[in-house]
Amino acid sequence: MTDKLVNRYRQAVEPLLAAGERILDVATFYPVAGAKGLGDGAGARLGNKLGRIGAVSGEAGSLAQGFPSGAGAAMHKLLLVTDRRVAFVSTGDIRKAADVLWHAPRHLVTRIERRPRFQAMARFRLHFADGSAVAAYTPRRRTVESLADHLGR
Repeated sequence: MTDKLVNRYRQAVEPLLAAGERILDVATFYPVAGAKGLGDGAGARLGNKLGRIGAVSGEAGSLAQGFPSGAGAAMHKLLLVTDRRVAFVSTGDIRKAADVLWHAPRHLVTRIERRPRFQAMARFRLHFADGSAVAAYTPRRRTVESLADHLGR
């Protein structure tokens, strides 16, 4: 568990928990579908398109298709893993309750797959029981390893 992150974001995520629900992990999280590189030129546009390849896979109505891109003004985007569910949450202020953008029962997230790293951030895919998947970034590779300890490899 990344205790440092859990403690940092505890005040924002604890109000989201049901009675008896336990936090297993919290990770800084950026969905690939909403990621945007710097710059406005043709190279930046092409890079952004290439970077989003494989961001979401699955049929209409699948868990991945319902996953938000994460775009928005909130500074803190987090993947919250509890003993009961996995949730994508965001907050502008870590001293206030976060907003749940998406969540699913824990058993519907079957595993996490670390992807090759071609950029500064670690890329991974969350795989769901319906066969769909969503790609995301996190700042550190060890974050992916910690999530995999809870979500499977």
